[in-house]
Amino acid sequence: MALTATEYEPPRVLSLNAGRVVPYASLLRQVWDNRASGDSDAVRTFVKKLRDEPGDNPASPTYIFNQRGVGYRMAAPHDP
Repeated sequence: MALTATEYEPPRVLSLNAGRVVPYASLLRQVWDNRASGDSDAVRTFVKKLRDEPGDNPASPTYIFNQRGVGYRMAAPHDP
């Protein structure tokens, strides 16, 4: 999957914070510089697209986990 510079940022931010939940607002601020005007749907849409490529099942994710109503997290390296 080829990513643009902006598309590269969410997985980068999540990986830098592996094991911790990154709130939607924080992702919007860090990745889209508030251009999405507080719309967490922009984050959800991108994560869905990102999951589709390697076949990461949202019902049983491997890479990106949803903390419902809060944000997303990536598993820490030592997590199973």
